[in-house]
Amino acid sequence: MALVIGNSDYANVAELKNPYNDAQGMSEKLEDLGFDVVTGLDLSLRDMRQTVRAFIKKLDGADLALFFYAGHGIQVNGENYLVPVDAQLSSHLDLDFEALPANLVLNAMEQSTKVNLVFLDACRNNPFTENLARSMGTRSSAVGRGLAKIGSGVGSLVSFATQPGNVALDGDGKNSPFTSALIKHLGTPGQDITRDLVMVRRDVLEATKGQQVPWDNSSLTGEVILKALEVVEPPEEKKPTINPQIELTYWDSIKSGQNAAYFETYLSRYPEGQFADIARIRIDEIKAKAESDKVRQAKPDTTAEITYWQTIQNSTRTEMFESYLGRYPNGIYADLAQLKIQSIKSQAEAEARRKAQVEAEAQTIASAASSSPERTATKPDDEITVAALTPDETPSTASPAPVTLLSPEELATALQTELNRVGCSVGRVDGDWGNRSRQALRTYGREAGIDLASLDPDPAILDQLKKSTGRVCPLTCGRNQELKNGRCVATRTPEPSSNSDKPSTKTKTADSCPNNPSVYGNKVIGKAHGMARQTLSHPCGRKLVCRGNRSSWVLTCNWL
Repeated sequence: MALVIGNSDYANVAELKNPYNDAQGMSEKLEDLGFDVVTGLDLSLRDMRQTVRAFIKKLDGADLALFFYAGHGIQVNGENYLVPVDAQLSSHLDLDFEALPANLVLNAMEQSTKVNLVFLDACRNNPFTENLARSMGTRSSAVGRGLAKIGSGVGSLVSFATQPGNVALDGDGKNSPFTSALIKHLGTPGQDITRDLVMVRRDVLEATKGQQVPWDNSSLTGEVILKALEVVEPPEEKKPTINPQIELTYWDSIKSGQNAAYFETYLSRYPEGQFADIARIRIDEIKAKAESDKVRQAKPDTTAEITYWQTIQNSTRTEMFESYLGRYPNGIYADLAQLKIQSIKSQAEAEARRKAQVEAEAQTIASAASSSPERTATKPDDEITVAALTPDETPSTASPAPVTLLSPEELATALQTELNRVGCSVGRVDGDWGNRSRQALRTYGREAGIDLASLDPDPAILDQLKKSTGRVCPLTCGRNQELKNGRCVATRTPEPSSNSDKPSTKTKTADSCPNNPSVYGNKVIGKAHGMARQTLSHPCGRKLVCRGNRSSWVLTCNWL
């Protein structure tokens, strides 16, 4: 939006010849630059106020506001006033009633628009100043020569025809030197307004031979370009005519190729060709395949190593895994092979210790039984040598088995094997830790006097089981079986007597039971330091209860 006012035909002072022409010239220039221009020529005070009001109403939503004034202007006490054509100004009291304050327009612009440009060509030699000075007497110094400096808000630029306090020349031509330079340079394509004003200042200095120096006060925060630089695009080159038959023949010759260069050459020759999209897809496919082949070739082939491992993974010989490590020291299964070697060695050591303990226990039992009369009455073929689990302690000669790292399946298999060994049957050893395995572990804990925190596989429970050298869980006989000499044997059914219709039954009596049941208890149970209370059935038919003696490792048994 632009407001242009030019006052030349003054009623009470001499006429100015150029402001009317200056305003017309600026209006045409601004319209060419795309401004919506409000123009006022030779305006009275009433007309000036109405024109300014119409301009201010149009500022809502404007990107830029511009105000140009040519005519008489006056400064009193540092304030600038624009003088309408009907002003008399015979006294300083007439200023507020006959002149328009310049700040009235500038303040309204700054309140409505972010970018504001003000051009004042009103610094001419002014007869109104003489009248005001005479009327003010001793205060005549308050009437200044030319216009006073105007402070601008952020985003505003105020340009004067000459520096503050000086008088601008009206010029000899159709327009004043200042306005002529504005019309010439304002809106240079692609050029900032500050650069435009530099060129205006040069022209005015040259035209006035250095007597008049245009001056401006700017608080703009960015470049203001009134006319964009037109970019002239070069004419498009005429594309050569493409023969469809030649393009089709070319495509048929390369479409099965596996080299991306074929399709890149096609695209360079026919960038908008019929098969351009397909050519780009083929290029992507060929490059992707080449990258995949490169990665696959860089990756080592592990097929032989995997096959080797699958061949030995279930072996129980350490040399198999040592051979694997020798061939593949940094192989996929190197860590697992090390664990396998440790596990096999640990199991071998544990088995050797167990056999040694079993042999030692067997010798001890044999020595104890040889001193008992009962020993001679029992046939060697019928006796059973078993040992009890030591729940809390092991003989001082036994050394703890080294800790081994087993997989969950290996740990379950080892526990099942040990539970079967101590008489707590889990059935088939398959590594599947089910209800029967948990029940067997519960029975073991109850019979051994151990409180188990969990019935799941645990390495600590496995170590405790390995310390046992004999049966822990009591032997349970099935239907039509009876416990005899530590074994379950079939119950004998007596043959029917020829002298009786009912079959005779043989009842056991206590007459055949020994006086001292401890011998039998020690023979069946064996050494069990700190053993909990156990109940046994003697082959004679009576039951006995045995308790361990911590000091002598000898069981004391009593008949029930």
